Amino acid sequence: MEPLNAVQPHSNTYGFTLIELLITITIVGILAALAVPSMQRMILAQDIRSATSDLQTDLYYARSEAIKRASNVDIVPGSADWKNGWLIRLSGGGTILRKHDAVSDQLSAISGTTITYRSDGRVTSTPAVIVVATSNPDVQARCIRIDLSGRPNVNEYAFGGGTNTCS
Repeated sequence: MEPLNAVQPHSNTYGFTLIELLITITIVGILAALAVPSMQRMILAQDIRSATSDLQTDLYYARSEAIKRASNVDIVPGSADWKNGWLIRLSGGGTILRKHDAVSDQLSAISGTTITYRSDGRVTSTPAVIVVATSNPDVQARCIRIDLSGRPNVNEYAFGGGTNTCS
C-alpha cells in the first residue's frame, strides 16, 4: 500500500508547454512578415486590373450609348482625375446615364481628360492614353488607348531600360 501523500506522475497529460507555444508563434510571425510585401503588391496589381477593367467597360458602354441614341456621349473624370470616379452623360451636361464611384485610394492617379463619343461610335478627337498606376514602382501599370474607331484597348506598361511606355 502506498502512502497517501505520495505524488504520482500523470502519464496522460495533454496540451502544449509555454516553450512550444512561443516557438510556434515566432515561426508564424516570421512567415507572416515574409508574406506581407508580396501580398501588398498582389493587392495593388489587382486594384489596377479592376480599375482598368471598370473604365474600359464604361468606355464601351459610352460608345454603345452614343450609337444607340444617335447623339454625342461624354465620359467625364470626377474632379479632374479618373480615380475619383467618372460620369457618362449626354453631351452638353445632359442626362447622366451612368456614374462610377471612386476606385481604390491606393492608385496614385489615372490621367486623362473628357472623352466624347459621336453618334457613329468614334471619338471627337484622339484622346491621350489613360494610365492606371500606383506609387509603387514594382507594380506594373496598365494603359487604356482608344483607337480611331473609338474602341478602348488595354495594354500593360512595358518595363525596360529604366523607362515605362505603353506598348
